[in-house]
Amino acid sequence: MSAATIIVAGGLGTRMGARVNKIFMEVAGRSILEHSLELFESDPRVHQVVLVARQEDLSQCEPLRARFSKLSTIVPGGDVRHRSEFAGLRLLAAQIDSGGVDTVLVHDAVRPFATHALVDRLVAGVAQTIGCIPGLPAGRAIALVADGWIAGYPPNLWTVQTPQAFQATWLLEAHNKAVRQGFIGTDTASVVEWAGGDVSVIEGEVDNIKITTPEDLARAAAIASRRGSG
Repeated sequence: MSAATIIVAGGLGTRMGARVNKIFMEVAGRSILEHSLELFESDPRVHQVVLVARQEDLSQCEPLRARFSKLSTIVPGGDVRHRSEFAGLRLLAAQIDSGGVDTVLVHDAVRPFATHALVDRLVAGVAQTIGCIPGLPAGRAIALVADGWIAGYPPNLWTVQTPQAFQATWLLEAHNKAVRQGFIGTDTASVVEWAGGDVSVIEGEVDNIKITTPEDLARAAAIASRRGSG
């Protein structure tokens, strides 16, 4: 296989309440973004990485290209996540059309603890279907509420994680179709499903947290300490 990764780092990070973009905040001596880049830099199946960032963060991201050889391009994102993903995907279109890239992984920059073992299972999954994504059962984290009272806990609800893996040609066509018809998805999988593609779900990883708040940052430091990250 020949895979490419799109790392999406276009969020505002308002819930963090900090002056600096959260992707540049440090965990165990490295920025959150660097942790995410390292996962794919060290994966032999991934031949290139496209980073999608906010326009105002591009200059701060640029020096990373000297440290991560697979980071081929850094591009500004769109006004919503869907369009940010497409901004990265467009740069891979020629390689996808020629067969040079057959698998695309899409990852949130602020999930610094995804592992190679998770990527292994995603790659195995996408060999059997159009897309494969990780998630965890929501359990009692999500409740039905009526008139201020808990009315029950819906079964079969999962919280979705990244990276998400897709057959490259399918993903490109799904995004092209979404642009033509004005569809805006909540994440990559929603675009593929809307376009008619099957997406399987595998169990994700408890440590694969998305860092959005100061509490998440503290939890990330604890995870990094336990895992010896740095």
